[in-house]
Amino acid sequence: MRYWTTEDRPAGEQFSYWREVICEAFTPLAAELPGARRTGRAYAHEIRSWVRSSRLTATNCAEVSSATQLITHGPAEVRRTVTDHVFVNLQISGHCIGTQAGRRCVVEPGGFALFDTTREYGLEFVADDRSQEWRCVSFRVPRARLLPLVADLDAATATTHDGSSPGLARIVASTMLSTWNGLDALDPAGGSDRLRDTGRADLDAGLRAAVNRYLAAHLRTGDTSAAAVAARFGISVRKLHQLYEGTDRSFSRTVMALRVDGCTRELTAPTRAGTLTELAARWGFADLSHLNRVFRAHHGCLPSEFGDREPAGPCTPVPAAVRTGSIPGRPPAATIARRP
Repeated sequence: MRYWTTEDRPAGEQFSYWREVICEAFTPLAAELPGARRTGRAYAHEIRSWVRSSRLTATNCAEVSSATQLITHGPAEVRRTVTDHVFVNLQISGHCIGTQAGRRCVVEPGGFALFDTTREYGLEFVADDRSQEWRCVSFRVPRARLLPLVADLDAATATTHDGSSPGLARIVASTMLSTWNGLDALDPAGGSDRLRDTGRADLDAGLRAAVNRYLAAHLRTGDTSAAAVAARFGISVRKLHQLYEGTDRSFSRTVMALRVDGCTRELTAPTRAGTLTELAARWGFADLSHLNRVFRAHHGCLPSEFGDREPAGPCTPVPAAVRTGSIPGRPPAATIARRP
């Protein structure tokens, strides 16, 4: 059983943490609080939320509690989704307004609806007035498992099934709830003694990986300064730098290493276009001298020497301890891997 909670996070970090939680526990998703819009600053909203999640054979089961918000699985999230699943969401408290394939449904407590991760969808969860939370139990089912069971799966999503009315919907809702409540007995890996907070270390690692993917995709076209990246992920600059503490590279050295990797890929491409000065400019270096210093710190030779050493091996790699200690400036003379 995995468990995440925002309770032990500072208020200013809770929402950004929560966005990473729902992606880790479910599928790539984007979340937005009521009336919130990006202003270039980190979100400062407090949001009390938790997720309990456990696997049962090929299905993942989870119970979620949070505050009113809009959760979307848009074009960018669909592109990032690597597995095809259908979510069957049973509402416990509050209600959900779901949209997919041009359909709109309202799911009240006791009802459920299906949403397909291969297509875009939106979930507007609205908290109960008294408890100020909504809760649902969600089953993530492999899409291939449902195709033989549902006559037209594409037409079955974003449609409310009322579990309070007699019929098949009531049986499905009751089975979902009893399965979740009895999961510890069904799953040997479950049990309250195995319940653990996977929040801080796992989610920091997940957030750091997401930042690294964003950096790699935007090195040449976007603002990769610490302030801009922190705002993009809804965290403080201080928190961004903390994500890299205890790793091989700081945030700034990670950015620089990714720039070097980009230059290296171009230098090893079958065809190369432009001069080294243009290469330096494309990958965000101040000038060719800057590229030369950083490139030699990483690879032990200059970019101009790099291609001449193929295919036997471009350069003598510089040890990681030296490399991480030398960026962005020149490493100590005794530690540079020099040519014979």
